[in-house]
This record gives sequence, C-alpha cells and structure tokens, in this order.
Amino acid sequence: LSSSSSSSACPVKAPSNNSPQQTASNQQYDVYSRPLPLDPTNNMPLSNPNALATNSLPSARQTAPLPTERVPSTIPKGGAADDTATWTYPSPQMFYNALARKGKLGDTKEEDMESVVALHNNMNEGTWKKVLEWEAVLNPSEEGGNGGGGPKLSRFMGRPTDLS
Repeated sequence: LSSSSSSSACPVKAPSNNSPQQTASNQQYDVYSRPLPLDPTNNMPLSNPNALATNSLPSARQTAPLPTERVPSTIPKGGAADDTATWTYPSPQMFYNALARKGKLGDTKEEDMESVVALHNNMNEGTWKKVLEWEAVLNPSEEGGNGGGGPKLSRFMGRPTDLS
C-alpha cells in the first residue's frame, strides 16, 4: 500500500533490491515458459503488447476457448501517473494460462474459469474494502476514494508457499 503519509506505510518489510530470493522467486513466464521482464514498481510483468497477446492465447492442454476480456477493478493503483488509475483483473484465459504455467491446473475445467475469475475478483474487492475499513480506523485523517488521497495498492507480492 502507498499512502500520502509516509508514517502510514505498510508494515510488511520488503526484501532488499539485491536479495537473491527476490530476483529468483519473482520471475514471471509467459505461456510458452519464456521469462517476462518485471516492472520493479509493482512486481507485475512489463506491459508489452506482444506478451499481452501471447498471454491471451489458448494453453497447450486447453480444449475449449475462453474469454479474453478483462475487467477493471475499483482498487486504486499506487505509483501510477494518473491518480484515478485502477488495477485490471485478468481475463479467464489469462487466469487459466497462469494456472497452467504454475502447474496448478489439477482438475480445472475451462467451463469453470469464468466463475473462478468472478470469485477471484469479488474476493479482491471485498479484501480491499476491509483494507479501507482498517485504514479508516488507523489513519482517520487520510482521505478516502480514488481522487488521489487514501491508500493505494502499489504492487502484488505473491508468496503462495509461505504460511500466513
């Protein structure tokens, strides 16, 4: 999270830039196992029209087409030049490709992906509302909303193997 007040920064410690864990564990790959460069400001793959198009292609194991349309979230994007920018959720095809790339497809069926993505998006929106509730309690002087004030999500840091 980023906020207009430096004293209300997220208490989670980020690894140093020269940490070997950070460079090794954060590597992202496209659906063809090619490494994607990461944007260090948000730990997401760099915007590249070719990579985005590739990530919307069907996976090798896929038997049915999936939608490639993405949905904007209401979560403000920290570090963006535009104070009203929000994150964009993955399409069902992108989500399926990510599961395939990570070896987590299991018994996943293509026809379930739209529901899975809807649940994913709903969970993120509900979690963000809880973040805002906590921020209102802990930092009541902060402005809310997307108009430049209040908390913003700066980056994603997936740690699926860490217990929490």
